[in-house]
Amino acid sequence: MPYITSGVAVAFVWMLLFQPKQGPINGFLRSVGIEHPPGWLSTTTSSMYAIDIIWVWFLLGYNMIIYLAALQEVSSELLEAAKIDGARPTQILRKIIWPLVSPTTFLLLITGLIMTIKTFGIIQATTQGGPGNSTTILSLYVYQNAFRYYDMGYAATISWALFAIILLITLLQWLGQKKMGALLSGQGGHLGWSLNAV
Repeated sequence: MPYITSGVAVAFVWMLLFQPKQGPINGFLRSVGIEHPPGWLSTTTSSMYAIDIIWVWFLLGYNMIIYLAALQEVSSELLEAAKIDGARPTQILRKIIWPLVSPTTFLLLITGLIMTIKTFGIIQATTQGGPGNSTTILSLYVYQNAFRYYDMGYAATISWALFAIILLITLLQWLGQKKMGALLSGQGGHLGWSLNAV
């Protein structure tokens, strides 16, 4: 649900939750004995942690759905054969399930990294890069240079650098997926499973 919600709407909800005096998060922290809870979005030491919490919450459901789909693609015959061969649950996880979902893990890692680089709405709505530029990321820096300082040339240069970084990450992901596919297909479909090899 959070993933399909506007990033700005999510940011405003979390701004209410993170309010220093009336916010429910600090209210809970006071109720368990923490007398001086952090000013989540107002201090340089905690503001990026607060943004990270929002971002993890925002992407968690999406990642779980993708992982669930990958886990449902794991063949039940492989799992049953491993159990018949006497494999322990940890061996099944390490030798069968993990290799089958590792391309999905790699995909989510790379897409999550790309999305993090491009994060803009949540930071702009909550902290606008502050306090003291502690939450300024590359995409927000481009925006600030272009529309606050009117330095369009510098902003365009940073945009090209951001594009190059994302392109490089995407190429690495593509090459990694190709290599993983070749590795899995080269093992004859058995994914290297052998009880003797464990």
